Amino acid sequence: MLRIDWCFRMLLAALCGGIIGFERKSKAKNAGIRTHALIAVGAAMVMIISKYGFFDLIKITHSNWAVDPSRIAAQVVSGIGFLGAGTIINRHDEIIDGLSTAAGIWVTGAIGLAYGSGLYSIGVIGTFCVLLTEVIGKYMDQFALRQGKDFSCFIQLTGNIDTLHSIIEHLDQKYFKSPLKYAIYDYGNGKITCQLYGELKASISSEHVFTYLTKVEEIQNIELE
Repeated sequence: MLRIDWCFRMLLAALCGGIIGFERKSKAKNAGIRTHALIAVGAAMVMIISKYGFFDLIKITHSNWAVDPSRIAAQVVSGIGFLGAGTIINRHDEIIDGLSTAAGIWVTGAIGLAYGSGLYSIGVIGTFCVLLTEVIGKYMDQFALRQGKDFSCFIQLTGNIDTLHSIIEHLDQKYFKSPLKYAIYDYGNGKITCQLYGELKASISSEHVFTYLTKVEEIQNIELE
């Protein structure tokens, strides 16, 4: 019966990981169903091995030999960080994105550990919290963005420094309370990748600026921070 329970834990971890991955894939994210399901089932396997894989050694060694189930599981928590970093760093044009997906991957690993250790309720509630955060959190972020007066975004445009200065000058006159600041991350081959940040005027929201930037012909890509 115990081995059947282990299999059930892994299947449940894969199912919940897949559900989280489905939500991410529906938002066109790189890490989808397969990635999240594999992470969850892998974490569950590691937790099961960590808890039950060394009982045979206790029988053949001295009786006071101790097993620490947390040692192997702890490596999952830190090891998944490499996958999370990959979803952030492996982005085009050096624009940082994928932080939510990276955090979701890390939590999915924790859900797998919960199922692997037999904490079913923790795994179920954890899955529900991740889905709720991903779905509701998006709208809460947009609401907070509309309320705040600090603006920051990454853009990629075709042209030179004069093109960038022209866009910034127009933004300063129409949308920003103080001169807009910028930081250039990449400049070459007729393309500029940079970050724009500043304080909006009282009657202006981030949506106004974003809408304007989408209409600028020279701008190829925009990502709000």
